[in-house]
Amino acid sequence: MYRPLPAIFCLLVASTAIAQEGAETSLLQVESAYTGEIWSQVSGGIASGERYLDNLEVTATVDGGQLLGLEGLQLFGYVIYNNGHAFADELSGAMQGISNIETTRAVRLYELWSQWQFGSGEQSIRFGLYDLNSEFDSVETAGLFINPSHGIGPDFSQSGRNGPSIFPVTGLAVRAQKNFGAWSIQAAALDGVPGDPDHPDRTAIRLSSEEGALLVGEVNYRAESGLRTGLGYWQYTAQFDDLTATTSAGEPRQRDDNAGAYAIVESPTFFANAAEQGLNLFVRVGAAQADINPVGRYLGAGAVYSGLFVSGRDQIGVAIAVAELGDPYRRAQAEAGFATEAREYNYELTYRFDAADWLALQTDVQYIRNPGMDPQLDSGWAVGLRFELSGGWSR
Repeated sequence: MYRPLPAIFCLLVASTAIAQEGAETSLLQVESAYTGEIWSQVSGGIASGERYLDNLEVTATVDGGQLLGLEGLQLFGYVIYNNGHAFADELSGAMQGISNIETTRAVRLYELWSQWQFGSGEQSIRFGLYDLNSEFDSVETAGLFINPSHGIGPDFSQSGRNGPSIFPVTGLAVRAQKNFGAWSIQAAALDGVPGDPDHPDRTAIRLSSEEGALLVGEVNYRAESGLRTGLGYWQYTAQFDDLTATTSAGEPRQRDDNAGAYAIVESPTFFANAAEQGLNLFVRVGAAQADINPVGRYLGAGAVYSGLFVSGRDQIGVAIAVAELGDPYRRAQAEAGFATEAREYNYELTYRFDAADWLALQTDVQYIRNPGMDPQLDSGWAVGLRFELSGGWSR
Protein backbone atom coordinates (compact mmCIF):
# COMPACT_ATOMS: atom_id res chain seq x y z
CA MET A 1 0.00 0.00 0.00
CA TYR A 2 1.65 3.23 -1.16
CA ARG A 3 0.39 6.14 0.93
CA PRO A 4 2.71 9.17 1.10
CA LEU A 5 1.97 11.52 3.98
CA PRO A 6 -1.02 13.77 3.14
CA ALA A 7 0.83 16.78 4.57
CA ILE A 8 3.52 16.37 1.93
CA PHE A 9 1.01 16.65 -0.88
CA CYS A 10 -0.66 19.64 0.79
CA LEU A 11 2.69 21.40 0.92
CA LEU A 12 3.47 20.67 -2.71
CA VAL A 13 0.02 21.69 -3.91
CA ALA A 14 0.33 24.96 -2.01
CA SER A 15 3.81 25.72 -3.33
CA THR A 16 2.80 24.90 -6.89
CA ALA A 17 -0.30 27.05 -6.65
CA ILE A 18 1.78 30.12 -5.79
CA ALA A 19 4.57 29.29 -8.21
CA GLN A 20 5.67 32.25 -10.25
CA GLU A 21 8.72 33.37 -12.17
CA GLY A 22 10.93 35.41 -9.85
CA ALA A 23 13.07 38.34 -10.81
CA GLU A 24 16.80 37.79 -11.10
CA THR A 25 17.37 40.02 -8.08
CA SER A 26 14.71 38.51 -5.81
CA LEU A 27 15.31 39.09 -2.13
CA LEU A 28 13.91 35.66 -1.22
CA GLN A 29 13.38 32.52 -3.30
CA VAL A 30 11.64 29.48 -1.84
CA GLU A 31 11.48 26.24 -3.83
CA SER A 32 10.05 22.83 -2.98
CA ALA A 33 10.05 19.47 -4.71
CA TYR A 34 8.56 16.09 -3.91
CA THR A 35 10.02 12.98 -5.52
CA GLY A 36 8.19 9.67 -5.25
CA GLU A 37 9.30 6.28 -6.56
CA ILE A 38 7.69 2.87 -6.86
CA TRP A 39 10.30 0.11 -7.15
CA SER A 40 9.92 -3.60 -7.81
CA GLN A 41 12.62 -6.24 -7.44
CA VAL A 42 11.51 -8.51 -10.26
CA SER A 43 14.15 -11.23 -9.92
CA GLY A 44 17.44 -12.07 -8.22
CA GLY A 45 18.91 -10.24 -5.25
CA ILE A 46 17.75 -11.00 -1.72
CA ALA A 47 14.01 -11.25 -2.38
CA SER A 48 11.30 -10.11 -4.76
CA GLY A 49 9.06 -7.30 -3.61
CA GLU A 50 8.04 -3.67 -3.89
CA ARG A 51 8.86 -0.46 -2.02
CA TYR A 52 7.76 3.16 -2.13
CA LEU A 53 10.58 5.69 -1.65
CA ASP A 54 10.23 9.43 -1.40
CA ASN A 55 12.12 12.66 -0.85
CA LEU A 56 10.70 16.06 0.05
CA GLU A 57 13.01 19.06 -0.17
CA VAL A 58 12.44 22.72 0.62
CA THR A 59 15.11 25.34 -0.08
CA ALA A 60 15.31 29.06 0.67
CA THR A 61 17.81 31.47 -0.90
CA VAL A 62 18.29 35.02 0.41
CA ASP A 63 20.10 37.80 -1.46
CA GLY A 64 22.40 39.26 1.18
CA GLY A 65 23.01 42.33 -0.95
CA GLN A 66 19.38 43.39 -0.66
CA LEU A 67 18.89 42.18 2.91
CA LEU A 68 22.08 43.44 4.54
CA GLY A 69 23.64 45.66 1.91
CA LEU A 70 26.57 43.25 1.47
CA GLU A 71 27.07 42.85 -2.29
CA GLY A 72 27.86 39.28 -3.36
CA LEU A 73 26.52 37.67 -0.16
CA GLN A 74 24.09 34.77 -0.45
CA LEU A 75 22.36 32.82 2.34
CA PHE A 76 20.97 29.34 1.71
CA GLY A 77 18.92 26.83 3.72
CA TYR A 78 17.81 23.31 2.73
CA VAL A 79 15.53 20.86 4.60
CA ILE A 80 14.71 17.29 3.50
CA TYR A 81 12.33 14.50 4.52
CA ASN A 82 12.48 10.79 3.56
CA ASN A 83 10.14 7.95 4.50
CA GLY A 84 12.92 5.48 5.29
CA HIS A 85 11.71 2.50 3.28
CA ALA A 86 14.58 0.18 2.33
CA PHE A 87 14.99 -1.35 -1.10
CA ALA A 88 18.68 -2.15 -1.66
CA ASP A 89 19.27 -3.58 1.83
CA GLU A 90 16.11 -5.68 1.92
CA LEU A 91 15.43 -6.66 -1.70
CA SER A 92 18.10 -6.01 -4.36
CA GLY A 93 21.17 -6.51 -2.17
CA ALA A 94 23.08 -4.05 -4.36
CA MET A 95 26.17 -2.54 -2.74
CA GLN A 96 25.89 0.49 -5.04
CA GLY A 97 22.22 0.87 -4.20
CA ILE A 98 19.35 1.39 -6.63
CA SER A 99 17.89 4.83 -5.87
CA ASN A 100 19.66 8.06 -4.98
CA ILE A 101 16.85 9.06 -2.56
CA GLU A 102 16.88 5.88 -0.44
CA THR A 103 17.82 6.51 3.19
CA THR A 104 16.53 6.20 6.75
CA ARG A 105 13.37 8.00 7.81
CA ALA A 106 13.98 11.51 9.13
CA VAL A 107 13.44 15.22 8.72
CA ARG A 108 16.88 16.79 8.38
CA LEU A 109 18.43 20.22 8.14
CA TYR A 110 20.50 19.28 5.12
CA GLU A 111 22.35 22.48 4.21
CA LEU A 112 22.74 25.89 5.83
CA TRP A 113 25.50 28.07 4.45
CA SER A 114 26.52 31.56 3.45
CA GLN A 115 28.53 32.42 0.36
CA TRP A 116 30.45 35.54 -0.53
CA GLN A 117 31.15 36.08 -4.23
CA PHE A 118 33.77 38.66 -5.21
CA GLY A 119 36.27 39.57 -7.94
CA SER A 120 33.57 40.16 -10.59
CA GLY A 121 31.99 36.86 -9.61
CA GLU A 122 35.09 34.83 -10.48
CA GLN A 123 35.84 33.91 -6.86
CA SER A 124 33.71 32.74 -3.96
CA ILE A 125 33.95 31.40 -0.43
CA ARG A 126 31.21 29.26 1.14
CA PHE A 127 30.86 28.25 4.80
CA GLY A 128 28.33 26.16 6.74
CA LEU A 129 26.50 22.83 6.50
CA TYR A 130 27.42 21.77 2.99
CA ASP A 131 26.76 18.93 0.53
CA LEU A 132 30.16 18.07 -0.93
CA ASN A 133 28.56 16.40 -3.96
CA SER A 134 26.69 19.57 -4.95
CA GLU A 135 29.97 20.83 -6.47
CA PHE A 136 32.64 18.10 -6.18
CA ASP A 137 32.65 14.80 -8.11
CA SER A 138 29.51 15.94 -9.89
CA VAL A 139 28.79 14.93 -13.50
CA GLU A 140 26.07 17.03 -15.15
CA THR A 141 25.33 14.50 -17.91
CA ALA A 142 24.98 11.71 -15.32
CA GLY A 143 22.35 13.68 -13.41
CA LEU A 144 19.62 11.90 -15.38
CA PHE A 145 20.37 8.51 -13.80
CA ILE A 146 18.82 7.29 -10.56
CA ASN A 147 21.53 4.88 -9.40
CA PRO A 148 23.58 6.57 -6.62
CA SER A 149 26.95 5.72 -8.22
CA HIS A 150 26.27 8.21 -11.01
CA GLY A 151 25.93 10.99 -8.42
CA ILE A 152 29.21 10.35 -6.60
CA GLY A 153 31.45 7.36 -7.18
CA PRO A 154 31.37 4.60 -4.53
CA ASP A 155 35.16 4.83 -4.20
CA PHE A 156 34.54 8.26 -2.62
CA SER A 157 31.07 7.83 -1.06
CA GLN A 158 32.19 4.75 0.98
CA SER A 159 35.09 6.62 2.59
CA GLY A 160 35.32 7.88 6.16
CA ARG A 161 33.74 6.67 9.40
CA ASN A 162 30.30 8.02 8.46
CA GLY A 163 30.83 8.72 4.78
CA PRO A 164 31.78 12.14 3.41
CA SER A 165 29.46 15.14 3.73
CA ILE A 166 26.86 14.02 1.19
CA PHE A 167 23.20 12.91 1.10
CA PRO A 168 21.66 12.26 3.55
CA VAL A 169 24.07 13.51 6.28
CA THR A 170 26.15 16.65 5.88
CA GLY A 171 28.76 18.36 8.04
CA LEU A 172 30.41 21.70 8.55
CA ALA A 173 32.67 22.84 5.71
CA VAL A 174 34.48 25.77 4.14
CA ARG A 175 34.86 25.87 0.35
CA ALA A 176 36.86 28.24 -1.89
CA GLN A 177 36.42 28.49 -5.67
CA LYS A 178 38.07 30.49 -8.45
CA ASN A 179 37.59 30.65 -12.22
CA PHE A 180 40.34 31.37 -14.76
CA GLY A 181 38.52 31.58 -18.07
CA ALA A 182 37.98 27.99 -19.21
CA TRP A 183 39.72 26.71 -16.07
CA SER A 184 38.29 26.49 -12.56
CA ILE A 185 39.70 25.29 -9.26
CA GLN A 186 37.93 24.54 -6.00
CA ALA A 187 39.01 23.21 -2.63
CA ALA A 188 37.19 22.39 0.59
CA ALA A 189 37.88 21.34 4.17
CA LEU A 190 35.03 19.38 5.77
CA ASP A 191 34.22 17.70 9.06
CA GLY A 192 35.84 14.25 8.85
CA VAL A 193 32.81 12.58 10.50
CA PRO A 194 29.62 14.43 9.48
CA GLY A 195 26.59 13.95 11.72
CA ASP A 196 26.49 11.46 14.59
CA PRO A 197 27.16 7.81 13.59
CA ASP A 198 25.34 6.64 16.75
CA HIS A 199 22.25 8.69 15.81
CA PRO A 200 22.15 8.69 11.98
CA ASP A 201 18.84 10.57 11.81
CA ARG A 202 20.22 13.66 13.51
CA THR A 203 21.94 16.72 12.09
CA ALA A 204 24.90 17.17 14.42
CA ILE A 205 28.12 19.19 14.41
CA ARG A 206 31.10 17.94 16.40
CA LEU A 207 34.65 18.90 15.51
CA SER A 208 37.64 17.15 17.07
CA SER A 209 41.23 16.32 16.26
CA GLU A 210 40.37 12.62 16.60
CA GLU A 211 37.72 12.81 13.89
CA GLY A 212 39.94 15.03 11.76
CA ALA A 213 38.99 16.65 8.49
CA LEU A 214 38.32 15.67 4.91
CA LEU A 215 40.31 17.75 2.40
CA VAL A 216 39.16 17.85 -1.22
CA GLY A 217 40.46 19.61 -4.32
CA GLU A 218 39.19 19.61 -7.92
CA VAL A 219 40.37 21.22 -11.16
CA ASN A 220 38.14 21.50 -14.24
CA TYR A 221 38.62 22.60 -17.83
CA ARG A 222 35.60 23.49 -19.96
CA ALA A 223 36.29 24.04 -23.64
CA GLU A 224 34.14 26.22 -25.90
CA SER A 225 33.01 23.04 -27.65
CA GLY A 226 31.36 21.86 -24.43
CA LEU A 227 34.03 19.29 -23.57
CA ARG A 228 34.69 19.12 -19.83
CA THR A 229 37.56 17.35 -18.10
CA GLY A 230 38.01 17.25 -14.33
CA LEU A 231 40.48 15.84 -11.82
CA GLY A 232 39.84 15.51 -8.09
CA TYR A 233 41.80 14.38 -5.06
CA TRP A 234 40.66 13.76 -1.46
CA GLN A 235 42.32 12.79 1.81
CA TYR A 236 41.36 12.41 5.47
CA THR A 237 43.63 13.76 8.20
CA ALA A 238 42.51 11.20 10.82
CA GLN A 239 43.90 7.71 11.25
CA PHE A 240 42.06 4.58 10.09
CA ASP A 241 42.35 0.84 10.66
CA ASP A 242 44.26 -1.20 8.11
CA LEU A 243 41.97 -3.91 6.76
CA THR A 244 44.54 -6.72 7.13
CA ALA A 245 47.76 -5.56 8.84
CA THR A 246 47.96 -5.79 12.64
CA THR A 247 50.34 -4.73 15.38
CA SER A 248 52.29 -7.14 17.62
CA ALA A 249 49.38 -6.90 20.06
CA GLY A 250 46.98 -8.11 17.40
CA GLU A 251 45.25 -4.74 16.95
CA PRO A 252 44.62 -3.26 13.48
CA ARG A 253 47.55 -1.14 12.33
CA GLN A 254 46.72 2.56 12.12
CA ARG A 255 47.18 4.38 8.82
CA ASP A 256 47.10 8.08 7.97
CA ASP A 257 46.90 7.74 4.18
CA ASN A 258 43.13 7.37 3.60
CA ALA A 259 42.97 9.08 0.22
CA GLY A 260 41.68 8.74 -3.32
CA ALA A 261 41.40 10.39 -6.70
CA TYR A 262 38.92 10.60 -9.56
CA ALA A 263 38.74 11.82 -13.14
CA ILE A 264 35.74 12.95 -15.17
CA VAL A 265 35.23 13.52 -18.90
CA GLU A 266 32.01 14.89 -20.38
CA SER A 267 31.64 15.19 -24.14
CA PRO A 268 30.32 18.11 -26.16
CA THR A 269 26.85 17.64 -27.65
CA PHE A 270 26.74 15.49 -30.78
CA PHE A 271 23.97 15.39 -33.43
CA ALA A 272 22.52 18.69 -32.17
CA ASN A 273 19.80 19.57 -34.68
CA ALA A 274 18.01 22.01 -32.38
CA ALA A 275 18.35 23.74 -29.03
CA GLU A 276 18.33 21.31 -26.06
CA GLN A 277 18.70 18.34 -28.38
CA GLY A 278 21.56 15.95 -29.00
CA LEU A 279 23.79 13.24 -27.56
CA ASN A 280 26.14 13.63 -24.58
CA LEU A 281 28.58 11.07 -23.18
CA PHE A 282 30.44 10.81 -19.89
CA VAL A 283 33.11 8.69 -18.22
CA ARG A 284 34.10 8.77 -14.56
CA VAL A 285 36.91 6.70 -13.01
CA GLY A 286 38.09 6.68 -9.40
CA ALA A 287 40.33 4.90 -6.95
CA ALA A 288 40.67 4.79 -3.15
CA GLN A 289 43.28 3.48 -0.73
CA ALA A 290 42.48 -0.23 -0.86
CA ASP A 291 44.24 -1.03 2.43
CA ILE A 292 41.54 1.02 4.23
CA ASN A 293 38.45 1.13 2.00
CA PRO A 294 36.40 -1.82 0.66
CA VAL A 295 35.98 -0.40 -2.86
CA GLY A 296 39.37 0.09 -4.44
CA ARG A 297 38.36 1.14 -7.95
CA TYR A 298 35.31 2.34 -9.84
CA LEU A 299 34.29 2.94 -13.46
CA GLY A 300 31.12 4.69 -14.58
CA ALA A 301 30.08 5.64 -18.10
CA GLY A 302 26.92 6.57 -19.95
CA ALA A 303 25.16 8.23 -22.84
CA VAL A 304 22.19 10.61 -22.73
CA TYR A 305 20.13 11.77 -25.70
CA SER A 306 18.01 14.87 -25.09
CA GLY A 307 15.00 15.87 -27.15
CA LEU A 308 14.24 12.43 -28.54
CA PHE A 309 10.57 13.23 -29.07
CA VAL A 310 10.13 16.80 -27.76
CA SER A 311 13.09 19.20 -27.73
CA GLY A 312 13.90 20.31 -24.20
CA ARG A 313 11.24 18.05 -22.64
CA ASP A 314 12.59 14.50 -22.61
CA GLN A 315 15.80 12.50 -22.17
CA ILE A 316 16.76 8.85 -22.62
CA GLY A 317 19.94 7.37 -21.23
CA VAL A 318 21.93 4.19 -20.73
CA ALA A 319 24.77 3.81 -18.22
CA ILE A 320 27.04 1.30 -16.52
CA ALA A 321 28.55 1.46 -13.02
CA VAL A 322 31.28 -0.99 -12.00
CA ALA A 323 32.51 -1.09 -8.39
CA GLU A 324 35.55 -3.26 -7.67
CA LEU A 325 36.56 -4.50 -4.23
CA GLY A 326 40.19 -4.09 -3.23
CA ASP A 327 42.31 -7.20 -2.63
CA PRO A 328 42.90 -6.40 1.08
CA TYR A 329 39.16 -6.26 1.77
CA ARG A 330 38.56 -9.53 -0.09
CA ARG A 331 41.35 -11.21 1.90
CA ALA A 332 39.88 -9.91 5.16
CA GLN A 333 36.45 -11.26 4.20
CA ALA A 334 37.91 -14.62 3.20
CA GLU A 335 39.73 -14.90 6.54
CA ALA A 336 36.39 -14.21 8.26
CA GLY A 337 34.77 -17.01 6.27
CA PHE A 338 32.94 -14.91 3.66
CA ALA A 339 33.48 -15.38 -0.07
CA THR A 340 33.20 -12.33 -2.35
CA GLU A 341 32.99 -11.55 -6.03
CA ALA A 342 35.52 -9.03 -7.34
CA ARG A 343 33.02 -6.61 -8.89
CA GLU A 344 29.41 -5.50 -8.91
CA TYR A 345 27.99 -4.32 -12.24
CA ASN A 346 24.95 -2.07 -12.58
CA TYR A 347 23.36 -1.46 -15.99
CA GLU A 348 20.70 1.24 -16.16
CA LEU A 349 18.23 2.29 -18.85
CA THR A 350 16.04 5.29 -18.11
CA TYR A 351 13.61 7.69 -19.81
CA ARG A 352 12.42 11.03 -18.39
CA PHE A 353 9.63 13.28 -19.66
CA ASP A 354 8.84 16.75 -18.35
CA ALA A 355 5.06 16.68 -18.67
CA ALA A 356 4.72 20.22 -17.28
CA ASP A 357 6.82 22.86 -15.57
CA TRP A 358 5.77 21.31 -12.25
CA LEU A 359 5.64 17.60 -13.16
CA ALA A 360 8.25 15.13 -14.44
CA LEU A 361 7.85 11.38 -15.00
CA GLN A 362 10.69 8.87 -15.28
CA THR A 363 10.83 5.13 -15.92
CA ASP A 364 13.94 3.20 -14.92
CA VAL A 365 15.24 -0.35 -15.37
CA GLN A 366 18.40 -1.63 -13.68
CA TYR A 367 20.17 -4.97 -14.04
CA ILE A 368 22.49 -5.80 -11.15
CA ARG A 369 25.17 -8.41 -11.75
CA ASN A 370 26.85 -9.85 -8.64
CA PRO A 371 24.72 -7.81 -6.20
CA GLY A 372 26.67 -6.96 -3.07
CA MET A 373 29.61 -8.97 -4.49
CA ASP A 374 27.90 -11.87 -2.72
CA PRO A 375 28.22 -15.15 -4.66
CA GLN A 376 25.11 -16.47 -2.90
CA LEU A 377 22.89 -13.80 -4.49
CA ASP A 378 21.64 -14.18 -8.05
CA SER A 379 21.92 -11.29 -10.48
CA GLY A 380 18.62 -9.52 -10.77
CA TRP A 381 16.34 -6.89 -12.28
CA ALA A 382 14.83 -3.83 -10.59
CA VAL A 383 12.13 -1.72 -12.27
CA GLY A 384 11.04 1.69 -11.05
CA LEU A 385 8.77 4.64 -11.79
CA ARG A 386 9.68 8.11 -10.48
CA PHE A 387 7.56 11.25 -10.44
CA GLU A 388 8.62 14.75 -9.38
CA LEU A 389 6.36 17.62 -8.32
CA SER A 390 7.94 21.04 -7.90
CA GLY A 391 7.00 24.63 -7.26
CA GLY A 392 8.47 27.90 -6.12
CA TRP A 393 7.80 31.38 -4.78
CA SER A 394 9.87 34.55 -4.78
CA ARG A 395 9.61 38.20 -3.80
